Amino acid sequence: MVKNASAAVLMGLAVVLGSPSAWACPACATRGSGGFLIPLLLGAMILTPYVVATVVLRIVRRAEAERAQEEQKEASDLANV
Repeated sequence: MVKNASAAVLMGLAVVLGSPSAWACPACATRGSGGFLIPLLLGAMILTPYVVATVVLRIVRRAEAERAQEEQKEASDLANV
C-alpha cells in the first residue's frame, strides 16, 4: 500500500510540476483576460468548502441536540415509572 501511495504522489507531483496550467484555476486557465469576474469566481471557489462545512455542521449539531432531548425524555419517563 505504501509503494502504491508513494507512486501516486510522485505521479501527481510530476503532472502538477510538468504543466504550468495546472497551477491555475479552471477559469484562469481557459481565459486570456477575465476582468473583475476572475477574483469573484476564485473567491467563490475558495469559500465553497467553508459554506458546505458550515451547513453540514449545523445539521449534525441539530440532529445531535434532538437525539439528546429524546434520550433525556426517555430517561425521565423511565425514572417516573
